[in-house]
Amino acid sequence: MKRLLRGAAHAAAAVALTLALTVPSKAQTVPQYRVSRTVPLGAPDRWDYVVFDPASHRVYVAHGDRVTVVDGRDGRILGQVAGFTGGTHGIAIATASGRGYTDDGRAGEAASFDLKTLKPQKRIKAGADADAVAFDRASGHIFVINGDPGTVTVIDPKTDSVVATVETGGKLEFAVAGENGKLYVN
Repeated sequence: MKRLLRGAAHAAAAVALTLALTVPSKAQTVPQYRVSRTVPLGAPDRWDYVVFDPASHRVYVAHGDRVTVVDGRDGRILGQVAGFTGGTHGIAIATASGRGYTDDGRAGEAASFDLKTLKPQKRIKAGADADAVAFDRASGHIFVINGDPGTVTVIDPKTDSVVATVETGGKLEFAVAGENGKLYVN
């Protein structure tokens, strides 16, 4: 009988401990987001994509005919990558090659730029309505999303050359690299 009572007591203690571990100690709080800093970037006023590079703490902002680079820690403007009269849209960072990429939408081109000097390096033929730009770590390639023709231009950042153009159909807008060799495009 003692053995049966001891077993029942152990079982009850185990159930009580399990319940105690699964019940939250207090309600989860919702984060209170707020504007912590406003950084005036100046003209031109057409805005598009923003990319944050955690390795360098840089924020890259596509607007008008340029990409403005901001220090994400203190809000200082570090420089601009300019000269894209067809309008910049997307930005991708390929740290290993020391290059960033943007596009010149109406010109149907992508462009590489040096991450240290922010000087444009090479213009690369993409497709009409070049829009979003993504970097996939798994393949090491840059992808330029060409909206109107429904194509994706694949660039090798080691050579700044086109290695493929993939026809997907539809009017494309944006892409995210899954870092698993897959590119998700809408």
